[in-house]
Amino acid sequence: MKPRIEEWARKHPIEAFFCLAIIICFGTLFPAIYLLPRDTTLGQILGYYLSKMGAYSPVIAGILTVRTIQPDRKRGSFVGRLKISLPVWITAVAINIASLKLTASPAVPLTGLILLSLPVALLPAWVIASAVSGADGVRHMLATLVKPKGRVVYYVIAFLTFPAISIIGSGITNIMNGRALLPQASAGADLALTIVVTFCSVLLFAGGINEESGWRGFAQRRLQKKCSPLIAVLVLWFLMVIWHIPNDILQYQQGGYWLVRIALYPFITILFSWIYNRTNGSILAVAVFHASMNSMNPLMGILPITTAGNVLLVSFAMCVVVFDRMWLRLPGDHPAVHQDVVTSVFAGSSSQPVA
Repeated sequence: MKPRIEEWARKHPIEAFFCLAIIICFGTLFPAIYLLPRDTTLGQILGYYLSKMGAYSPVIAGILTVRTIQPDRKRGSFVGRLKISLPVWITAVAINIASLKLTASPAVPLTGLILLSLPVALLPAWVIASAVSGADGVRHMLATLVKPKGRVVYYVIAFLTFPAISIIGSGITNIMNGRALLPQASAGADLALTIVVTFCSVLLFAGGINEESGWRGFAQRRLQKKCSPLIAVLVLWFLMVIWHIPNDILQYQQGGYWLVRIALYPFITILFSWIYNRTNGSILAVAVFHASMNSMNPLMGILPITTAGNVLLVSFAMCVVVFDRMWLRLPGDHPAVHQDVVTSVFAGSSSQPVA
């Protein structure tokens, strides 16, 4: 049975990736939501760990699929991986503790937050170490996470797009309603710290490297080998909506979230795909983009989502589609398009596809 599955994955890597990402996500988040008791400490801890594994399912699925496609390739040394993963792990522990302190009860001791964070921080440490000294195919997939490509201006755009849309959209709405251009924010220092911690937390744990390493680093570049960026966007949008169901299911009960996923998410996906292509396939750029987007959540009380902001978002996405002619396929040698690299047999090695 296992050889058959592996053979199918080699022939259909994109399908295998999405199936695996959704299975891991559903298999971890649904038990965390419905099966584990939330009124016990053990249930809360297990639910927390399962939710983190579910959030990491895209990059886990990408790495596992690559290892299936290209098994038994050279890996970096253990010492080399340790030199990379250890400082990342320590940094991730500190960021996760700071993030937990934003929402945890003051009664929760610091030692409890540390114990929760130590295993979770291994996830970003593992991914980043794999980008530097992992197996050949994995290193190829994750390379732009640690060696980003593209012009700096697109990283600036990735960082500022969602804050600009929120500020301008709120300003337009306030002017139309006869209010001050922007409301006065209280507790500015605390709010700024919250935004910084949220940004770093999303970058490492909740949408940054954990999602974009899979959606872009594995899936988008392979889809763009077969179809135009616009078709790739539609495929990614549809399957990411499915993948997000366990995460969003509680938000559906609050009303309006289906509208976000169905009506607005295609345009958000367009912008993510555009940034990825414009930075020559940089995972870091879209990870920053994702972190910047989610960092606006703590500002909802000051800069809420408005119709004007949504119009700006959709207009920007449509301009991107038109000016970049995203309905046309990218050149086969574009850095954001997956390429099978063939090693010359005259150099003493056989032809090998890089996954």
